[in-house]
Amino acid sequence: MALTLEKTQIKFTKSEETGEIIGFVSRHSKTKKLKGVREDSGYGKQVCVLSLELKGKIIPNLLYNVELKTMHNRNGYVVVSAEPVLFKALVEMVVVPNITYQVQIKFGNKTVYFDPLFGRTQSSKTIEGVLKVLNGRKDVEDLDSVVKDFEKKANLLIKKMNTDGFY
Repeated sequence: MALTLEKTQIKFTKSEETGEIIGFVSRHSKTKKLKGVREDSGYGKQVCVLSLELKGKIIPNLLYNVELKTMHNRNGYVVVSAEPVLFKALVEMVVVPNITYQVQIKFGNKTVYFDPLFGRTQSSKTIEGVLKVLNGRKDVEDLDSVVKDFEKKANLLIKKMNTDGFY
């Protein structure tokens, strides 16, 4: 019997027991498709282990498109291929004169923002902080142009703030 490959998306984590990188999937009751789930999921889940070729190449907490095959004992799955999911980023300048001055970078379900007035952390209050966050991301499509777009809009934002009387 040939083992069929199934495709889904998974975020991996490091097993506290073995130290290995693992993921979890659950089979949807209606569609019968596999879906990546968290370790603490209440659904009946099965473990996904990495094939030898993938060991050392997977970054925990990053979303991957994966191909899986059933383990011989049917207790879980072996991940035979994994490609990081890359999200298209949208860089927007949000200005409400004298109230809000932000540059937002949205990708996937994340938003990184630059807010020189009300940012609470270095990573949101300074251009350097935002750049550090962006350059650490492995899931943004065409990161170089996103960074350039952000820098351009952040500098425009600061000029706009100066024009409005903020220094």
